Amino acid sequence: MARVFFTEPSEYDLISIEHYIFVNLSNPQAAINITDGIKNSARKLEKFPEANPFVNDDILRNLKIRMTSFGNYNIFYYYEKASDTVFIIRVLYNKQDWRAILKD
Repeated sequence: MARVFFTEPSEYDLISIEHYIFVNLSNPQAAINITDGIKNSARKLEKFPEANPFVNDDILRNLKIRMTSFGNYNIFYYYEKASDTVFIIRVLYNKQDWRAILKD
């Protein structure tokens, strides 16, 4: 089973998502449910890290970036076969310009 590791940017994304839903939308339970759902979706990658295709972008595909999702959130990751580790690199709202964000 692969190890799933949340990078610092992805941890910041989770905090931002939870804060926005909790504070701006005044929905603490939804904030918890969504961040827990994202984490659970990422944990599923332990068993099948290569199940998702590379993202549909030439540059990001060459970097072997894959994507899975939970609800309205895209979970971007890189699987390093040598160490059997999934690196969650970003968690972004699906309406964001994720191509530009990931290339930055």
